[in-house]
Amino acid sequence: MSEKFDFGEHEVTEDGSVTRLAGWDTHQNLDEAQAFCKKIAESHYENFVVTNQFTPAEHVEHIQNIYAFCRYGDDLGDDAPFSDEIRWKLLDAWEQDLSEAARDDWNGNPRHPILKAIQATAREKGIPRQPFWKLIQAFKMDQTKKRYADFDELRRYCFYSADPVGHLFLYVYGHDDEELRALSDWTCTALQLANHWQDVARDLDQDRIYLPADTMTRHGYSYDDYLSRTADDRWCALLADEVARAQEWFDKGEELWQRCDPRLAVDLMMFSWGGQAVLASIRKQGFDTWRKRPRVSKLKQFFLLMKARRKWRAALKHAV
Repeated sequence: MSEKFDFGEHEVTEDGSVTRLAGWDTHQNLDEAQAFCKKIAESHYENFVVTNQFTPAEHVEHIQNIYAFCRYGDDLGDDAPFSDEIRWKLLDAWEQDLSEAARDDWNGNPRHPILKAIQATAREKGIPRQPFWKLIQAFKMDQTKKRYADFDELRRYCFYSADPVGHLFLYVYGHDDEELRALSDWTCTALQLANHWQDVARDLDQDRIYLPADTMTRHGYSYDDYLSRTADDRWCALLADEVARAQEWFDKGEELWQRCDPRLAVDLMMFSWGGQAVLASIRKQGFDTWRKRPRVSKLKQFFLLMKARRKWRAALKHAV
């Protein structure tokens, strides 16, 4: 696993006012800005790479720009060494810079190089401000909402934190279609759920519990049990329920594969198979995600890559 990307230090006054976000006023021409985004993307530490050998060359730069935007917001919301209140203000400054970037049909003058790169992507691909804005709202939600009463509440969080990523990929591949966006939501939310159930311990370290309270209640598992990281039969049963729900969402998301650019379908397959591999790893260790974080082995990743390669060859024959 690679180290997290070092964005630098944010400057905040004693009263919590943001005077400078890390990266502001650097890499100010477009080539430098896009090179910066590429550097961020290539330092990834995800289960699977963001762009891969199956990503068409004309789309790689745009996907790297989008990834850098997501990673920077995640850094502000999760890793900036401040209180939740200050992180909110950092995210608010990021949102304001996004608004400046999007001004006059993406012809504003943002201070951050990532947003300069995003401008170029948004203009070329016809992407509106909304999906970028939604992602920032999810990072803000993490500063104020630490518990979820039921799946409907968690689903609303995923509406902001996960679904916009799928919409952005669709735009990059030339799809501006509400029906396709709705189909992509199945996979994006499923990926978010898989990530939550993989990272229960990491999330709790930040006092975040994404597991719906009604699922815990149904299995007689309390918040005290959760805080003490109790891994018993109740825990395994309730996590099995949530893993099954995530699997159901992955299954429903497969319809999009037949409806979009065949080359995008291969990327979607890769992401979906990766998320399902996480679920399989959770099942394999008996749903005890407290003692050990489930992971996708290098061997499993290799087999998925070979599977995707066969799909890619077929996609090239049908790509328009």
